[in-house]
Amino acid sequence: MPAGEASWLRAAMVEQILAVEQVSPAVEAALRTVPRHLFFPESSTEVAYEDSSVVTKRAFDGSAVRTALRPSVAAAMLEQLRVEPGQRILQVGCDGYTAGLLAELVGSAGSVVMIDLDQDAVHRARTCLNAAGYTGVAVLVSNGYFGFPLRAPFDRILVTAKATDIPPAYIDQLVDGGRIVLPLQIRGLSRSVGFCRVGEILVSESIRPCTFPRMHGAGARQRATAILAAGVRLEATVAQDVDADALRDALLGPRHVLSTGVTLPPGDGLLASLDLWLATVRTTYGRLYAEQIADQQTPLAPTIPSVSAVWSDDSLASLTYPAADTVNGADLDVSVIAWGPDRFRLGDILAYDVQIWDSQRRGGPDPTIRVYPSTIAWESLPPGRLIDTPSAQIMITWD
Repeated sequence: MPAGEASWLRAAMVEQILAVEQVSPAVEAALRTVPRHLFFPESSTEVAYEDSSVVTKRAFDGSAVRTALRPSVAAAMLEQLRVEPGQRILQVGCDGYTAGLLAELVGSAGSVVMIDLDQDAVHRARTCLNAAGYTGVAVLVSNGYFGFPLRAPFDRILVTAKATDIPPAYIDQLVDGGRIVLPLQIRGLSRSVGFCRVGEILVSESIRPCTFPRMHGAGARQRATAILAAGVRLEATVAQDVDADALRDALLGPRHVLSTGVTLPPGDGLLASLDLWLATVRTTYGRLYAEQIADQQTPLAPTIPSVSAVWSDDSLASLTYPAADTVNGADLDVSVIAWGPDRFRLGDILAYDVQIWDSQRRGGPDPTIRVYPSTIAWESLPPGRLIDTPSAQIMITWD
């Protein structure tokens, strides 16, 4: 494809991103400069400049093993990271295009180190970066869970794969006042969280909904996916107990449906806020996915791709939006649907949580997330909702 046509497609991609993401002039300039098509030689130039994930590695059966970030997600994370010229950057996860954006942001006086455990991914990223002219980016085989102490400390750290844990290395290798952005799994919910190092802990500065690939190597913890029916699955974390057989039986029985009385305008961020609230107040929280399959009926009639769900040993409850009309922009009528022997109690609890959010948190700020590394013995922690991980205590406080 002629260079002029690639430039036109890149400009169109940037305009599409700017329509949904507010970014700084520096991030916009980087998006307009980095030739994304050179990072995906297996795909067409048109595909490379779509705002979508691109598969970079497949298994023998053709399923996707690795995918690159959507350009809009990369832009959002870089905006959270707030990179400045001359800084030292560590990127965990081989996303060569994002590393190219970082190289533009730090300039010739800065440095970018990108690490990944997958040797094929490292070789691919290095080749693409060289082809695009970013020969100064160091692309190395290393387990991202341990950071990269040989080049530490870093002014910024960017993690591009979903993580349920925050290893001490990320804090230790970050300068005081430095920033780290990572896709944090809060029970069954993923959020891109921008942290600042304050002394020995991390304190959140921004929280954004995003979708990410999973992490590989040490520190990786697989999601627990329970197939409940044809086209219906529940995704949580492995730390949460899910009896798929019992919940599958529950879906075959009677259901309890109730309206919460809460409505949400589509596309204004309130649904993301509600999901985050539920993920913090419920100890069992996941995402329920349902799709309509030709010639089959599922127990749900989904109006959005996934919804918040909670469960007990043998019962399940989820949000549903029966009055949703996303095409015409109608409000979302938040209701609850529950199945199983405990459906009345579980459904009422979920509805109550939604109503508490509506009366106390709706339109308010996001919570503050503080990360306390387990390598330090903390005498006391501030009040909040605590999530224990192998390497840290994560405290979530709604101010």
